[in-house]
Amino acid sequence: MPKMNILLLLDHLEKLAATNFRLAGKVWMDKDELDELIKKVRIALPDEIKEAEWVSREKERYLAQAQEEAKRILREAESYAERLVREDQITTRAEEDAHRIVNDAKQTAVEIEDEALQYASQLLENLEDSLDRTIKVVHKGREEILNKYKL
Repeated sequence: MPKMNILLLLDHLEKLAATNFRLAGKVWMDKDELDELIKKVRIALPDEIKEAEWVSREKERYLAQAQEEAKRILREAESYAERLVREDQITTRAEEDAHRIVNDAKQTAVEIEDEALQYASQLLENLEDSLDRTIKVVHKGREEILNKYKL
């Protein structure tokens, strides 16, 4: 069936509505005639309208896919951000632990140094006492020799 001008088909529909039986503001039409007219209107629709409908459906499908992709990317970004935050927290804790360990080590080093100095001081004091006794013994021995031999 050749394509008819859609405007002519709409004019025909208006005539049917005007010339058919009316009751309480409603028009009674022959269903077969109306179905035939609808079929002709569909055939008469330009391919561009049909293509536009297809493009519109495709657009909706692509938008839905894009939204799903955007949601997926957002989930991945949130997961990545959470991982970075966890890693940052781990890094922060590690830095805090490192500072604590270094401070503890410095404190321990100071304590060890103090103990070592006290120990060295005690050893030197003991050595000094021992040397004092030795010098006294040497002095006494020398005096005895000088006195005994009158030198």
